[in-house]
Amino acid sequence: MLIAYTDQQQLFLPYQYTRETLQRYRRQIKFLCPQCLEPVQLKMGHYNIPHFAHLAKNQCDQFFAEGESKLHLQGKIQLFEWLQKLGHKVELEPFLNTLSQRPDLLVTIADNRFAFEFQCSAISHEKWQQRTTGYEKHHIQPVWLFQTPSQKQTINGISKLKISPLLQKALISTKTEFPYLITYNALTAKFIYWTNLLHVHGHTFIGKVQEIPLAKQCFPFYQPTCITQQEFQQYWQLYKDACRQFAYGRLLYSKKGVQDPFLRYCYELQLSPSAIPLFIGIPVKEGAAIPLCASEWQIMLLHFSKQLCLQPHVLTRDHIEHFLNKHKLEVTEQAIKAVQSYSLLWKAIDDKQDLSDICEQVYVQLVAIATIY
Repeated sequence: MLIAYTDQQQLFLPYQYTRETLQRYRRQIKFLCPQCLEPVQLKMGHYNIPHFAHLAKNQCDQFFAEGESKLHLQGKIQLFEWLQKLGHKVELEPFLNTLSQRPDLLVTIADNRFAFEFQCSAISHEKWQQRTTGYEKHHIQPVWLFQTPSQKQTINGISKLKISPLLQKALISTKTEFPYLITYNALTAKFIYWTNLLHVHGHTFIGKVQEIPLAKQCFPFYQPTCITQQEFQQYWQLYKDACRQFAYGRLLYSKKGVQDPFLRYCYELQLSPSAIPLFIGIPVKEGAAIPLCASEWQIMLLHFSKQLCLQPHVLTRDHIEHFLNKHKLEVTEQAIKAVQSYSLLWKAIDDKQDLSDICEQVYVQLVAIATIY
């Protein structure tokens, strides 16, 4: 914990003092936990950020992250001072009695409250959901900031990205544009934006990475702009490359042979897995709701439609639900919309019998209606 009370009931933040001063205070002052009022120890090694820890395990430990990493402590201090400089009312490690939760920071702007959780370690989905739900029930907006992973994929620009299930919890969804993610790097004091995220399959996305130094960020956070049509050309090439790699890998390494549904459906549709047509493997709205590669589920859909002697665009909602169930895909509103989006796009392409502007048509469907900030 970064805060404690003195025996005179004064709030004490050790990081504001020099180590020499803290050594003197540690001999002179008795420090108490701000929650349970039990004695705590001021810890200040040569490399650690000065902080407090309980002298013995007690029930209070569950509300404080005992044994916090230096990175976590450092990030909390940086964010606390940044929000103060912006003129916001901010509390460091406040205990919320009604929730029995202690966010890293609590920010109040007018009648709105925001709970900051700077996460440097793994957290279970259940705990993340429990804390998020707790805040929302009490009209507090949770702000989850994960420490930026140390990997080359966070270099600025458009590229294929791997986003872990943990980070995917913090994706910011909008009704009018691609989802995006904001992480914070306490080592460099920079916010990293993973913007215009286009799901490919599994944990793979294509996105545009940008960074904003802490001193230039505002709160509420800046929102990203949508990619241009020229930038989407890069997305399109990366996406089609990923689809080709998927098909090539299944052709070479699938152990099921003709029992592999993807390969069998390609054969029955008289399509070559090594030369999939451009109208298969198309990114669509809500595509992330179907965890398979777009090439795979779209081949499945065309095969399903052919069996019914129907064109994809005339499939009803019941047909689509049957299709998802047949292939053991979760039936959600988002998955249904993804199939409907592809079916309509397929019809537009089929009507024109012209594949030269397919990239432009996909961009229009995905991006053109997005709000430009």
